Amino acid sequence: MATLAAEGANGPDSPTAKAEALPLSLCVTYGVGTVAVSILLNTVTTYFPALMSTVLGQSPALAGLLLTFSKLYDIFVDLFVGHRIDKTKERMRRRRRYMVIGAIISAVSFYLIFNPPVDDGPWLVFTMAAILVLYSTGYSFFAVPYIAIAPDIARSYDGRTKLMSYRTFFGAVGQMIALAGAAALIKLGEDGAAGYRIMGGVLALTIFIAKIATVFGTSGVADSTQAIIPDKPGFTESVRQIWGNKPAVLLTTAKILQYISLAVNISTGLLFKLNVLKIGYEGQIQLSVAQNIAMGLCMPIWLMAGRRFGKRACYLAAISLYALTMLSWLLADSSITTLGLVTRGVLQGVGAGGMILMSLAMLPDVMENDFALNGIRRDGIYSSIYAIIEKAGFAIGAAVSGLYLSYAGYVSTTKGQLVQQSDGAVAALYAGNAVIPAVLLSLSFIAMCFYRLDRKTVQSHYAAAAVVEPE
Repeated sequence: MATLAAEGANGPDSPTAKAEALPLSLCVTYGVGTVAVSILLNTVTTYFPALMSTVLGQSPALAGLLLTFSKLYDIFVDLFVGHRIDKTKERMRRRRRYMVIGAIISAVSFYLIFNPPVDDGPWLVFTMAAILVLYSTGYSFFAVPYIAIAPDIARSYDGRTKLMSYRTFFGAVGQMIALAGAAALIKLGEDGAAGYRIMGGVLALTIFIAKIATVFGTSGVADSTQAIIPDKPGFTESVRQIWGNKPAVLLTTAKILQYISLAVNISTGLLFKLNVLKIGYEGQIQLSVAQNIAMGLCMPIWLMAGRRFGKRACYLAAISLYALTMLSWLLADSSITTLGLVTRGVLQGVGAGGMILMSLAMLPDVMENDFALNGIRRDGIYSSIYAIIEKAGFAIGAAVSGLYLSYAGYVSTTKGQLVQQSDGAVAALYAGNAVIPAVLLSLSFIAMCFYRLDRKTVQSHYAAAAVVEPE
């Protein structure tokens, strides 16, 4: 039977493994790629519905369905890329190749989303659909190999948490650019089409620079050692093995619930601020700055807590904090103060920082756990699965948000103008900004209560599997 002879008892998570020293430059250049990923995801999810319903005069339902269509298409791209980067002996070279292509496509498509060549009439829908498909392709071409290289960079249990703390920090930077920076750029054009054009151009260039920096900054990372397996499992057996990796199943279940929660919140959040809180784009900037500064500054605290209390315990604490903060929006209305807005932003930032860091640090753990149990690396497949649940979560969340806002009677406008919304539409905005996210986060908390993978478990799997294959 094939075994882990290549890594064996001295594998990255074995009892004898030494703590690795990750160069600061490598951590930074890997992490900066998340700036681009965050801008792509958060800006489109937040501002595309607003562009469609307050500038182009289209319904929120149409915007949600277009986003859903693009993300469902993206699932097939994720599977394709994940399969391709695992089927070559020079995996790192192929990964970087896809990442370069993804950087180019992402920048071009992002610019076109907010600078559509057609802005009226029946061709608008088809044009936007085509651009969103291009956007989804570029996103996957970069994101899947980007996730997959993490286990090759950080090979130890604590090393992965350290590496992901940089990714989470830069994710906060990207999110602040995506939300606060985008809002500031849109205001330059007086909240109308001109503002969206300025924002699209500036952030498209930012996306390209950040992605290329990661490609070149991680060029020295070598492929992890592949175990020698005479007969690789077929599709059915691979599915069985992956399904048997229970920590991976629980982690992905929790994440898809959180992604749906986040998508619902983001899709309705800006409209909630514009129509209910009456704080406009300025309020969006204040909230985003508070949230993302807090997220970045809390990384050392979460890193120390993870080492002392474990990743799962910290993950559960972060989920609880974020869910409670979501519920607090039920108490907010147009009388909200700057203090109330900023306080919620800080609490959301601390909660989100812990959730993102711990979940990202757990993903390489479940990849290594699969390798320890089955003796085969499926980093590309696991990365594509993780990307798929992100897309599925945002697809479901965007569709739900758009449909229930339209059903509740939300009135679309043009040229950035606002009108008095009905009581039903206001109630729907409260639900999307607070109630639905909190409920879904609570369900993800329950899923993670059953997660049992820790340092000791991974090490015991390596020790049990470390038997040299007989001649």
